[in-house]
Amino acid sequence: MTTQPSPSSAIAPAASDPFDPEHYEMGRSIGYVLARAKSRLAYSVEQQVSGLDVTHPQASCLMMLAKGAARNVTDLARELGTDIGSVTRLLSRLERRGLIARNRRDDDRRVVDLSLTPAGEAIVGKLPAIYCDVLRRHFEGFTAAEIETLRGLLQRVIDNHQDLCKS
Repeated sequence: MTTQPSPSSAIAPAASDPFDPEHYEMGRSIGYVLARAKSRLAYSVEQQVSGLDVTHPQASCLMMLAKGAARNVTDLARELGTDIGSVTRLLSRLERRGLIARNRRDDDRRVVDLSLTPAGEAIVGKLPAIYCDVLRRHFEGFTAAEIETLRGLLQRVIDNHQDLCKS
């Protein structure tokens, strides 16, 4: 018995322009597929971090603070790809729970630096294992080389965006 490939896995003939509007199919669009993959990963992380009584965005925020990827609201908004108001509300919840501290700079009172509290650091210590478990399950069957290739390709997309923003 032969099986037919699912529409999402069927391979379309190669086109000279993979972004030709005449051949556009939403379900096969690279943007759509990327968004679905991100959504599935985020959902799995959300399920796992709920045991720590945090949300996926809160966990991401804590990790960024811990790794020095962000020090203030503006940095976090840029890294999370969201607006400052959303990040401010997220930070207020984390502060109320005693997971972060906000500290105004002495040299410029308009700037508020963020830091983890010991309780926040305790949660951060558990997050890498959760993230790795989720990734391991979603990338089952992938080789290390395939994962590295995908990471490199996605980084090129990110770099292209940064180059476009400079223009």
